[in-house]
Amino acid sequence: MTAHRRPVVRLVPLLLVLTLAGPGLLAQNAPAPGSLPTPDRFFGFQMGADRKLARWDKIVEYYHLLAKQSDRMQVEVMGQSTEGHPFLALYISSPANLAKLDRLRQINATLSDPRGVAEAEIKKLAAEGKAVIVQSMGLHSTEVASAQMAPELMYDLLTRDDDETTRILDNVIAIMIPCFNPDGQIMVTDWYNKYVGTEYEAAGLPWLYQKYVGHDNNRDAFQTNQVESQHAAKILFRDWIPQAYVDHHQMGAYGARIYVPPYAEPIRPGGDPLVWREMSWYGGHIAYKEEEAGKSGVVNAAIYSGWGHMGFHWITPFHNIAGMLTESASARLATPLFLHPDQLSGGARNLPEYEPQTTFPNLWPGGWWRVRDIVEMQKIAAWATLDVAARHRETVLWSAYLKAKRQTERGAAGETSAYIVPAAQHDPLTATKMINKLLDQGIEVHRAAAEFVADGRVYGAGSFVVSMAQPKMGVVRWLLGRTFYPDNTYTRDRDGNPIRPYDMSTDTMTEFMGVGSDPAAEPVKADLVKLTAHVPLPGAVAADVSTWSLDGRLNDSYKAVNLLLAKGGASSGLSVRRVAGATGTTGTVGSASATGATRTDAGNGLRAGDFIVSGAQAGLLKEIAAETGVEFAPVKGEVPDAYAIRTPRVGMYQRYYGGNMDEGWTRFMLEMFAFPYTSIKDAD
Repeated sequence: MTAHRRPVVRLVPLLLVLTLAGPGLLAQNAPAPGSLPTPDRFFGFQMGADRKLARWDKIVEYYHLLAKQSDRMQVEVMGQSTEGHPFLALYISSPANLAKLDRLRQINATLSDPRGVAEAEIKKLAAEGKAVIVQSMGLHSTEVASAQMAPELMYDLLTRDDDETTRILDNVIAIMIPCFNPDGQIMVTDWYNKYVGTEYEAAGLPWLYQKYVGHDNNRDAFQTNQVESQHAAKILFRDWIPQAYVDHHQMGAYGARIYVPPYAEPIRPGGDPLVWREMSWYGGHIAYKEEEAGKSGVVNAAIYSGWGHMGFHWITPFHNIAGMLTESASARLATPLFLHPDQLSGGARNLPEYEPQTTFPNLWPGGWWRVRDIVEMQKIAAWATLDVAARHRETVLWSAYLKAKRQTERGAAGETSAYIVPAAQHDPLTATKMINKLLDQGIEVHRAAAEFVADGRVYGAGSFVVSMAQPKMGVVRWLLGRTFYPDNTYTRDRDGNPIRPYDMSTDTMTEFMGVGSDPAAEPVKADLVKLTAHVPLPGAVAADVSTWSLDGRLNDSYKAVNLLLAKGGASSGLSVRRVAGATGTTGTVGSASATGATRTDAGNGLRAGDFIVSGAQAGLLKEIAAETGVEFAPVKGEVPDAYAIRTPRVGMYQRYYGGNMDEGWTRFMLEMFAFPYTSIKDAD
């Protein structure tokens, strides 16, 4: 993280300058106490005030101002959001810790993967290191409070000088993702502010609050398709691997006021037991601090089960991170909501009635519910998480080592020793993409330099081996192993009826991507090379020919054809045809006639469904091959019976009333493979 380096070699000359210059220069570099602008003063209203929402661009301005004036915070602009807004990560700690972030990151990396390091050295690192806690806000943009809460939380961390704050700053690296979805925050804020004070106040946004996926953005943790997910994955899965992660959300308005960890049953097994104990530990402290502050309506171990989709807070436990969420009751965007006591109800997992129980001892009685209430409860939860880590820094760091060590040992001793992704695949380019996605999770992957045998099967050179004897064996198991949702008393109601699981009960990457993967019982003995970077998609164009073929089995051949049709031009002499099969003789790219189940040898080494390209400029083919990874193979001799390909006409119906995530994902897929489309709305 070079953006955070403050080399020690600068210290001596800096001290000399300060000594010669006297206290005046010190005063210029270190702001006087109380000089940082409060959120109230900067934004012109209290965070969470009725009918007030600060916009992301103004919030970004505030964070840069705080970092400029305080030596307790650094701002990293990780890149842009889908629609070009800044995606930030905030690093808050003591000035001494921020000056050696690289060293602390290296320590954290060793504790998270201690293979080959003696335990005596681990103990030294645990004594030297700092707990790393990541928290994120504003992932779901209609859940407006957390992005408003974050500026107030940052201000408190930067200005308070009490013992508790000092302990946090000295012992914790607090990494904040202050808005996980900047695009949606701006959309919702602008929409709300446009109609506040009118009869349409607090009406729902009529389109998705992210360009493609809206509420599904947290379901993207395991595939990291969206750029925002890629930014977060870099922090959580590779650069830092924190000891705890909290994602702050909102839920329905008519039950408990805030859910805090741990999860309800059932849990998804395969994580280290310590990670589940840590969730109870953090959650218990959060709940205690809420009660201490006089907040009612706090529930633990209910509503949200430990088996969910592999969203960010549900995949992190298998990265050996105490992955958690808070869920606060919602208002009407930023508009207060009045709830009569009769409107409050239970009926959720582990909360059958709105009555006192051990995990819900203090009922909220009803009344007005405001965003300010949410801001205050979320801030308590965020602070309490940091407080636990600060008070128990060495325990937290030692636990990181134990989880990594024990998961590696479990993986080595388990029934499945490794997962093998054969080089021979229906679609080797997609298989390579899947491997690169595993690397984005921080998973260790090896590649075979030569042919080998495992479990009686022969695997070719270039096959990939993902060993279970690694700290992230839990992630490997759930992304590559076959998964069945449990059927037990936790997943059925008192009448024996199934309780509906979350929308995704399995996130098996091989099944989503159509890639073959074999579990191997015995340790793989082969000439293996560890991957240290993404595997490139080769791409090649045969020279000295005028006709080329594209393998019709490759997803990326469709993209290549679409790019050819878009860039080749109608008058260029370019011809794209498809080898005919039993299903028809005419079609468009991706049509049923082009993708029938029959895959027969059509002669000259071609199959039914392969694409034939002629009349193309070599430079254009090289450009497309580099972008897609496909091979434009030579076609010599007689060309089999083939039909001309034309650009399809695709209309995507885009409804109002909150948009449609299936439509958004489909748009995203079409764009990934360069299919042109037209969005059609009700008027069309």
